[in-house]
Amino acid sequence: MQSFDSKLAPSQSRQNGVRMPGILAGWAAAVALLVFLVVPAHAQYRTSIQGVVTDSTGAIIPGATLTLKNQATNETVVRTSDAAGIFNFNALSPDKFTLTVERKGFKKKALDDLQLIPEQPNALNIQLDIGAETETVLVNASLAPAMDTETADNGRTISENEIQHMPAFQRDVTQLIQLAPGVQSDGSQQGGGGGFAAPGTQSGASHGGGGNLGSSSSIFATENGVSANTNGQQFQSNGFTVDGISTESAVWGGSTVVTPSEDSVGNVKIVTNAYDAENGRFAGAITEITSKSGTNQIHGSIFVQVVRPGLNAYQRWNGPNSVASVGPTGTPLTPQARGLQRDTDRYNQLGGSIGGPIWKNKVFAFFNYEGQNQNSSSTGTAWYYDAAALAPLAPSSSIASTYLNFKGAAVLGTMIASATCSSAGLTSANCVNVAGGGLNIGSPLATGLGTQDLGYVSSSDPGVGSGLSNVADIAQYSTSSPLTRISSSTTGVSMLT
Repeated sequence: MQSFDSKLAPSQSRQNGVRMPGILAGWAAAVALLVFLVVPAHAQYRTSIQGVVTDSTGAIIPGATLTLKNQATNETVVRTSDAAGIFNFNALSPDKFTLTVERKGFKKKALDDLQLIPEQPNALNIQLDIGAETETVLVNASLAPAMDTETADNGRTISENEIQHMPAFQRDVTQLIQLAPGVQSDGSQQGGGGGFAAPGTQSGASHGGGGNLGSSSSIFATENGVSANTNGQQFQSNGFTVDGISTESAVWGGSTVVTPSEDSVGNVKIVTNAYDAENGRFAGAITEITSKSGTNQIHGSIFVQVVRPGLNAYQRWNGPNSVASVGPTGTPLTPQARGLQRDTDRYNQLGGSIGGPIWKNKVFAFFNYEGQNQNSSSTGTAWYYDAAALAPLAPSSSIASTYLNFKGAAVLGTMIASATCSSAGLTSANCVNVAGGGLNIGSPLATGLGTQDLGYVSSSDPGVGSGLSNVADIAQYSTSSPLTRISSSTTGVSMLT
């Protein structure tokens, strides 16, 4: 990677006899520096090809010329097979290639759209046919190798096409780990919109740390990890790399401190078994992310993702009382009144990317942006005092009335009309189901101050004070706590020569 930072002076400059604003002169200087003084920069690509060149009888062919051409950038690398017919290409980017093999006395062979397994060695043995060098045998090599014969790794490579078309919660490519063999992760969400944390997920997830993507953090989380267990290991044993460099959090295991935007990812390789010593720190899955870069063709993308509660379904069940379809008075119950919840996130996620040549066949650039603005709420259920019970206890002239009637003191939610005494763990001896919703659990003692309710036995049989009535004391509510976050964004520029 190569980056440039130019501070432009507010002064004026003269070019070709024309007075220019200083900022334009600064831009001209920056472009000149970019084109003429750029230092070659390469990502930490680890893809390689090795193999043997033979004839139709299996005899080795030394001295064969092999020309590997990157179809995206026209970068060309030439190798010659050695005395044993062996050739090797190293540090290859995650692109498609054309490999041409030539040797005097043999037909030229061209492997077009060569597809490789990223971030590892690839075996490719080539057989040449006897014939005139002017003849060319063209082979379509667009299919990835059916079997990895160079490593003992188990796993899966997720292509750019799959990344763009497979559903991933909040466009997080690390969620695609669930597609690899040996991984247990259902990618489910919680009622408040956050990712579901599987049993054993560490506490850091609740603070935006690893293991559980927050409903508001998306890929912008400082430490982000997917709740996935691999081959019986805990998710803290998972590791991450971006372009060959480890991005594993030093605080929360199983989390990455960099989560690229989907539009900037070329492919994702997931290795789920005992891998090479270079990744030996981890016992779970290794997620190896490879970034896109600029090419000779201008290419880009743009997207808008809109999430609204009205597009989401309510959960089917939230406890025994949620199955009731009508209330005590026979009135049909809404999903909220039954205590059912749904994802309440309201957010827009938008962005795009653009890449192309700055100097064709020499210098390329790629830029990506992704932003988000969100309105969400955290939902739940709880028991609260009923207003009818509090009114007699707080006369309008009392201090209690001042506290109980300040703005926002009352519960803001929907009463769960199907809740009963049994829902609160009480029996008919110390509780009455009030028509219209709510429970009466007794009345204040009429005896003097400091006296106790002698009817108290236990928390499930607490006594009823001065007796039961048909006025609701408490009721169960579905609540929602609103939360608004302004847009976050991520940008990136890569330049290669």
